[in-house]
Amino acid sequence: MKDPYGLLTEADAERARSRYGAAAALYREAAARAGRDAELKAAALAGLGDALRMVGRFAEAARSYERARLLAVKTGDEAAVLDAIVGRALALRATGEHREAAGLLRRALRGYDRLGDRQGRAFTLWALGGTMRIRGDISKAIDFFEQARELFEELGERGGVGYSLAGLGGAWRVAGRPDRSERCYGEANALFTELKDTFGTAYSFCGLGNARRMEGDFKEALAYFRKAESRYRRIGDKVSYAYTLWAEATTCHLLGRRGRAEAALDEAVRLFRETRDRRGLIYCALSQAQLHMGTRRPWALRRMREALRRAQKYGFKVERRYARRVLEAARKDPSSLPLNLA
Repeated sequence: MKDPYGLLTEADAERARSRYGAAAALYREAAARAGRDAELKAAALAGLGDALRMVGRFAEAARSYERARLLAVKTGDEAAVLDAIVGRALALRATGEHREAAGLLRRALRGYDRLGDRQGRAFTLWALGGTMRIRGDISKAIDFFEQARELFEELGERGGVGYSLAGLGGAWRVAGRPDRSERCYGEANALFTELKDTFGTAYSFCGLGNARRMEGDFKEALAYFRKAESRYRRIGDKVSYAYTLWAEATTCHLLGRRGRAEAALDEAVRLFRETRDRRGLIYCALSQAQLHMGTRRPWALRRMREALRRAQKYGFKVERRYARRVLEAARKDPSSLPLNLA
């Protein structure tokens, strides 16, 4: 029988290699064999939450983080409590519960400050940046990402610097600055490549593709998306893979490759439904509507209106603005579709 501490070490190593399925299995085994060791079990459950979140199993991840938090409360490990709160916030954010996620992250930030935990503070600033970006508060997102980057640099955490740069890349793209977005993603990609971070490399390749797409270089964008897709498939990240498929579909539509665009969208929709990703489904609905505007206009307009309604319902400001722009273009100048905005 394997030692549970050894299993935990193996699981951490697999997670560091972006092998999340293998890591999840080892974390489960470590938790099952922890016996009455609440501290070990809490660590295994928190790690399990991380691994599940990275492959799009957000509801399971949230439950695992909550179990870890309750055990950490019993052991009196406040740092572990805060780590579990942040993990649960990230899982909730991914399913559209960004208001609750923001509240949990602010609570964690206060806790880390009280403990003087600068690493915890840096990670939470990064997480808040992503949450603000999803909420559409782009200036706040940029501010949080910049704070996170500065603190990670002070701590010598190069991976954290890379993820902060990638966050800035996404925020600058939404702000209409693909040039700055490309610069940030390029710096992040160089760091992730050096660190051999498969997820980070995929993430930054996708970001570079979106920046090039926004700048009108569609063929180079596709090359970046395919690099990202191969890596996401390798690590089993269904959500990030689905977003990259959506970006590929948008680019193919702009290039007139309708067949590939439709196939990529169909696969993205399947994955977003499986992972219950509300934002992804909104983007796909708008893209499918634009793709079929010329042949199924009434259906396409209904899809656009429904996407707008859902974006309003869930408080997705960026997606709401995008849906309004698409709907306005469809009504006034259908020949301008597809829009290259998101």
